[in-house]
Amino acid sequence: MPVLTNRARRVLGVLVVLPTTVLGVGAACAEIGTGPDRPAAIELEPFPSPSVVLGDTLRNFEGVASPIRAIVRNVSGDAIADAPVRYLYADFNRDSALQVDSATGVVVAAKPTSGGEARLAARVGGTLQVLRPILVTIRPDTMEGTSPTQTLNVFPRDTAANVTAAFRVVLQNTETATKRPVNGWVVRYRLLSPANPSNDTTQAAWLVRDGNRPSTTDTTGIQGDADRQVRVRAGAFPAAGTVDSVVVEVQAFYRGQPIKGAPLRLRAIVADTVRR
Repeated sequence: MPVLTNRARRVLGVLVVLPTTVLGVGAACAEIGTGPDRPAAIELEPFPSPSVVLGDTLRNFEGVASPIRAIVRNVSGDAIADAPVRYLYADFNRDSALQVDSATGVVVAAKPTSGGEARLAARVGGTLQVLRPILVTIRPDTMEGTSPTQTLNVFPRDTAANVTAAFRVVLQNTETATKRPVNGWVVRYRLLSPANPSNDTTQAAWLVRDGNRPSTTDTTGIQGDADRQVRVRAGAFPAAGTVDSVVVEVQAFYRGQPIKGAPLRLRAIVADTVRR
């Protein structure tokens, strides 16, 4: 096997070398090319969405049909632009849930999966392949949300506690008599008041996820729910000794159109405590 650079070793963290039983070759390890146009590693770019709707093609947040894409690199870690990548549904021997155009990477969800998560693969040559899971979900047609009911009391010396309860939304499919939660759908949050469109953590307030990490995007879980909180900087909001509110906008789309109920505007009351 050739000696790889440190950069190439980092790249190969996303590489799967196909076993000899799959490849039909007798070598104990895959031979990796050393020339600038010889593939040494392959990686999948982040998917346009973590899920694909049953009966539809894979789309990005704005609803634009988007194929999956792979990057092939040489032993130095440089991308090979014209590498002959092939895409496939890795679980084809289990079910026929996904149809994948091997040349373009276009993905269509034809049937529900029989074993939970589906796996998509990108392959170059006979030795390099990478896998990534994706969900097959149902069409979201309704979004409902709830605002935190309690008042956030902002304390100047307890910054870790200066976080609202969750602004929670639920995405559902209402085509049947029983509402069904939509799993794996991207939801975006925006802080309208006090305005912070870029979610700058130096401002008076910003959106966070678990552990107070800045975040404006969530993906629904198996109950169809997503949430984010607002962290408030004591002394910056609200004005000393006053009661105010933070306002959050929540947005979700399907095929480029806002889902019914979206965008939602949710509000939480925030009270400044006496500074000491």
